[in-house]
Amino acid sequence: MKRTGIVLLAAIALSLAACRHGGPRPIRPAVDPELTKLSKEQLFDRGEDQFARKRYARARTYYSYIYENHPNDPLGRRALLRVADTYYAQGDPVNLVEAQYKYRDFINRYPGSDRADYAMLQIAMVAYKQMEKPDRDQQKTREAVEKFNDMIHTFPNSALRPEADKRLQDALDRLAKHEHIVARFYIKRHSFASAIQRLNYIIDTYPNYRERDAVFYDMGTALAGMGRKAEARLYFERVISEFPKSNYADKAKRWLDQMKTA
Repeated sequence: MKRTGIVLLAAIALSLAACRHGGPRPIRPAVDPELTKLSKEQLFDRGEDQFARKRYARARTYYSYIYENHPNDPLGRRALLRVADTYYAQGDPVNLVEAQYKYRDFINRYPGSDRADYAMLQIAMVAYKQMEKPDRDQQKTREAVEKFNDMIHTFPNSALRPEADKRLQDALDRLAKHEHIVARFYIKRHSFASAIQRLNYIIDTYPNYRERDAVFYDMGTALAGMGRKAEARLYFERVISEFPKSNYADKAKRWLDQMKTA
């Protein structure tokens, strides 16, 4: 009985303490009341304003609420795409992964959308944004090339095609530059056969490489280093004829002059 009385007194004391502090705290609603008072158009405008201010997490709150409550509405679909854009804009590796997932989710849910081409372009842009420098590992560059090609083949007439083509060429140039760096490494060490193999690969695989003049010059240098002067002369002549304004044109002329007097 004594023990029961002690327990009862303790319970009363706790009850009185709760009363003094205003009782148990109310549970906060899961949804911000502000969101429920606005139309979907007003919500989207608020999201756009926050996005413009680079408050991406807050913008995502508005976009997500629209999509969750209006998934079949055109504005709801647009909001899902903007959710992906908020992750992409944040730009760090974790958010880029989330962005790529959201863009894919959009395509899976709305494959016939007139914005599906944009979503596919952005999937490629996620990899593009993570490309390493030419002297580093090129896994993300190869992924970007694959994704840009997917977008171009799926939407060949898209208004976004020029952007995809430009970014694709940037990625291809990055891969070519990687091979070019390796080739020059071999030239410096007089491993001319290995250099020629790499340079031939660049010529055959990357016909639009922006440093093609340098590749031809290096090919001539490597061939000359192996004593294959007739072949070397052809490449030096190509530098002069195809890239007359290149810095390598004068160097190629000097090589040809040396060959004449040798």
